[in-house]
Amino acid sequence: HKLIYLLVLLCLLWAFSAAADEPRLEVHGWLLTRYYVDVAEDANRNLVTGEITDVEEVSVFEAAERISLYGTLHFDDGRKGYGEIYIHPWLPESDPSFLYLESFYMDFPAGPGAKVRVGKGRNQTFGIVPHYGNRKFSNYSPLAEMFTMDRVLGPQYMKESGPESFAFGILNSQRPGHRLTGLTADNQIDNGGPALLATTVPHLADRDAPSNRVGNLQISSRIGRQFGDLDIGVSGRMGNLDDDDAAYLTSRFPTYDGDLDMHRWGVDAMYKKAPYMASFQYFEGDTGGIDNEGYEILLGVEPSKECTGLWRDLSPACKGLFVRYTKIDIDVPPLLGTAWDAITWDTEQLAVSYVLPLKLDNAGFFKWLQFEYERNKEDAPGGAEEIPNDIFFVELFTAF
Repeated sequence: HKLIYLLVLLCLLWAFSAAADEPRLEVHGWLLTRYYVDVAEDANRNLVTGEITDVEEVSVFEAAERISLYGTLHFDDGRKGYGEIYIHPWLPESDPSFLYLESFYMDFPAGPGAKVRVGKGRNQTFGIVPHYGNRKFSNYSPLAEMFTMDRVLGPQYMKESGPESFAFGILNSQRPGHRLTGLTADNQIDNGGPALLATTVPHLADRDAPSNRVGNLQISSRIGRQFGDLDIGVSGRMGNLDDDDAAYLTSRFPTYDGDLDMHRWGVDAMYKKAPYMASFQYFEGDTGGIDNEGYEILLGVEPSKECTGLWRDLSPACKGLFVRYTKIDIDVPPLLGTAWDAITWDTEQLAVSYVLPLKLDNAGFFKWLQFEYERNKEDAPGGAEEIPNDIFFVELFTAF
């Protein structure tokens, strides 16, 4: 059935093309190949005492992290169609995310500096959109995983007028769920549940649920203003949970009282003046009465766009170095004695990423090497050992 989804995506793009007056079709793809170094792939954890034993580390292992195929249709009247699928080879084929429809939308002009996007894609109406050009790291931060990473479904309106910007969306509500800090792609999954519980830490996250859509809607909006090289924004999002969400929260948080409100708000700032960049984000959420909040600081030096040649990394101006600090907090008391108790732990992450852009002109491919390290630290309750979930990997990005 996943191949059917891919065929439908390609057929719809072809249909848009056939229905228009000679639109321009672009097809691209990319592959992420990772080499993890000295990471914990298995361990045992006592769920009552928090003691961790029998930690098994792997020196180096290779993983095809993600494959992407996407197409863009440009119409003469300014409309644009876009579709993209992800393939995650390390997941079982039965997993809903093995073949994932990342985006499928149409953009329609809506006046000077404005457009309406209809379909599925990234949320353009809350915080800094965490595509690679903004986040700079291959892995998302815990803050992005909690609030902005997953895709949304619904119409979005975006307008820029001079230094001011405004975005508004009416979206299919996301579900409360979790993501795992320290997840590698992925020996822990191969080794089963106990390895996950002892080598990764779950945290609350807003999740796209294609196989179990919520019937509720949420309203999301961001207002921004540019001050020279600095862009500042304020965002808000509000909606409601349903019975399935309440059941999930009940199973994970013993103090959950049945509240069905789901609100988020935040502030963000982005500074860019080549080759330097910096960003800050702070978000606060109310998930059924459970307060979750966090902030992120990102500093970096970006590779210059003027770098040319067969091996671009020979020039110091072509290297990228980024440092990111993230802290997320949750107001639920940390507990021992349940399999998912770590979801109540506060989390800090210090990440460093070093980028070597490479370019191979004669083959039409471009690529880069990314060296990325995450130091993850959780506020575990008394008696619990720190979970070995630090990560270091070297990633080869290849695209056409």
